[in-house]
Amino acid sequence: MGKERATVNTRSLTVPLTGFGCTPTQAIIVVARLTLRERAARSGRVIGAGFVAALIALPIPLVHFVFVPGAVITGLTLGIIRVQQREIFESAQAACPYCGTAQRLGLAGRAFRLPRAVHCHKCGRQLDLGLDPLPATGAIQP
Repeated sequence: MGKERATVNTRSLTVPLTGFGCTPTQAIIVVARLTLRERAARSGRVIGAGFVAALIALPIPLVHFVFVPGAVITGLTLGIIRVQQREIFESAQAACPYCGTAQRLGLAGRAFRLPRAVHCHKCGRQLDLGLDPLPATGAIQP
């Protein structure tokens, strides 16, 4: 947090941001490829948070029977998921196809996969990031 990575391995993509019944706009996304060390660090932080939560709940009677194992299992599960994420969003910016508001799409730090559903911060409508729009004729491609 605040530290720059020694080797920045990112790529920029321009993908469509579509909404039902309106003209798509272009979104600019930056995707970071994580090294094994970076993935292990992200995983370790989540696992550590699970163990800290378990230690805090340990002296509480009755609660520790459920919360401690739950916190440990949740930390381990989320840690395994994080270590498998090879690419994450660093940023995603676009204008809403409905209201035209330029905005960040709130995907920073999440696993990179497309298509992805996002919502406009101003009008609240659901948008599809990276989903290719249907042809103008409305025909569905096989």
